[in-house]
Amino acid sequence: MYETPTSMILASSASPAMLFGLMLTAAILGGMLARRFHIPRVVGYLFAGVILRQIIDAFPGNLNMAAMVPLQAIRDLSLGVILFSIGSVCEKRKLLESGARVWRISLVEMCLTATLVFVACYFVGKSTFTETGQDYIVLAALLAIAAIATAPAATLFVLQEYEAKGSITNTILGVTGVNNVVCIIGFHTCFIVLVSAGLITTTQTMSAHPLVGIGAMILGSFALGVIIGTVLSIAHAKLSIGDTLLIFFASFILLSAAEDWMLVRAHFSYNKLLAALIAGIVFTNIAIDSQKLQAALWTAATPIMVGFFAMAGFNLHLKDLAHMGVFGMTFWLCRTIGKSLGAYMGIRWANAPDGAATTLGPALLCQAAVVIGLAAFVEQYWQSPLAKQFSTVVLGSVVVSEMLGPFMVKRCVVRGGEVKAITLLSRAKEGGRNDSVVRITLQALGRAFGIKPRIKGAEAVSQWQVKHIMRSNVQFIQDSDTFDDVLHFIEKSIDAHFPVLHADGTFAGVIHFVDVRDVIYDPAVRNLITAIDLADAATTVVPADMPISELFDVFHRENTSLLPVVEVEGDKHVIGVVEQRDVLRVLPTPE
Repeated sequence: MYETPTSMILASSASPAMLFGLMLTAAILGGMLARRFHIPRVVGYLFAGVILRQIIDAFPGNLNMAAMVPLQAIRDLSLGVILFSIGSVCEKRKLLESGARVWRISLVEMCLTATLVFVACYFVGKSTFTETGQDYIVLAALLAIAAIATAPAATLFVLQEYEAKGSITNTILGVTGVNNVVCIIGFHTCFIVLVSAGLITTTQTMSAHPLVGIGAMILGSFALGVIIGTVLSIAHAKLSIGDTLLIFFASFILLSAAEDWMLVRAHFSYNKLLAALIAGIVFTNIAIDSQKLQAALWTAATPIMVGFFAMAGFNLHLKDLAHMGVFGMTFWLCRTIGKSLGAYMGIRWANAPDGAATTLGPALLCQAAVVIGLAAFVEQYWQSPLAKQFSTVVLGSVVVSEMLGPFMVKRCVVRGGEVKAITLLSRAKEGGRNDSVVRITLQALGRAFGIKPRIKGAEAVSQWQVKHIMRSNVQFIQDSDTFDDVLHFIEKSIDAHFPVLHADGTFAGVIHFVDVRDVIYDPAVRNLITAIDLADAATTVVPADMPISELFDVFHRENTSLLPVVEVEGDKHVIGVVEQRDVLRVLPTPE
């Protein structure tokens, strides 16, 4: 029977390289559609993978799933990159900034989520499964710990895409980091204990004493993480970014591939996910200008990361949702309630600002990278039909959580005032623009011959105001802060100008970094100075309704990159700040 060339390509001759290429192509299209409809791009990547799988399955003969096996190396490398990137969340200055708030929120949220999932899955499993009571108790316990994890990749993607910045953003990232550390250690600890107790049958070599096995895994992961993080920090200081990236990818490919080999041949136990996470924490805290490598890494690893999400979507059969049944829906529902209610209770306990009380929990719903790794671990090492049930429930939950979670992350930071309106406006503009490559090329050709293109968007700029580009959720220096307090605040900030407020929230002035430098090296003076002594009260404040065209003139006149914003002209109550770099984003562009 004659087959069309398309069906022959998709069904008969697909290789691992071709399959990955199709995933990337689908992800590109999915990302473009996501931008056009103003939704997080990670959702587009996941949908692209799901749809690609449906298209391939529609052809006779289907796909030889053996082509997916070599792609697992890409998945493992992606997980390593993702968990290494969480290290930026665990940077010392960010942890100090968040203080005990992150730990309290995480503790309540994790305990409530795990408890609800375990109890509900236990009773549902007891009435559903025909296996022995021990089997569904084991399944409920593993699912309870897996429910703790929050997908770091999807969360980071959304926050970076919308350029979120502030205390709520740091709290989301901090809780995400804590969740994954506890989940990885807790899951493998629970698994080893259950194996030692005879409740899980596995081919994995385990220590005679569960504490020895747990300790060996944690210590091995910690040792490898410290070594890799230290080596990368040295390479980052002495070598070029390109050479450092080569060392990074070589290290993490070996870290992923050698886990089983090291256990069998060298009797050295470690967990690649935990080791990658520790390596990121170590590197971020000891490297000079760690953000430089982080930025280069995300750029270099973009195809891998995008392919990871497309691969995740490709592996998420829609039929998994049907197979989840009551048990799977119970897991997802209890996890959602646990994270939402737990974060709310944690915020109350930590006396954190109410801005995220109702939105922080749903922002933790993303669930992919870590639990996908756990699902693969369970299927590989647990010799029971319930291992497949674990994967079905978890991956089915991932389908729902990864589609809804990014929206919740966006909603949380937008409502918290940590996404500038101009970011949303710019995305809307980019999503609807109709510029073509031909048009842009002709414009460049015209400029070469001295033909100036007409300026586009000048009319729109005249209608924009400061409130469209200001950031409202901002931390300020208080007028009574000591000089050491000021230094700690500056250490945690990437700005060079720092507004100071009186106790009633009114504007007191702005501290400029250049004014602080001379005081730093004079110990006799620094003990006598407070923030109000350093503040420049003559700094201009701008009203929220000031047109952008007038703001251009203010920044041109003032020698600063940041200005405080008040509600109306003449008011002294500061409601946010506006940065000069955001003004550049609304400049008219050639049509």
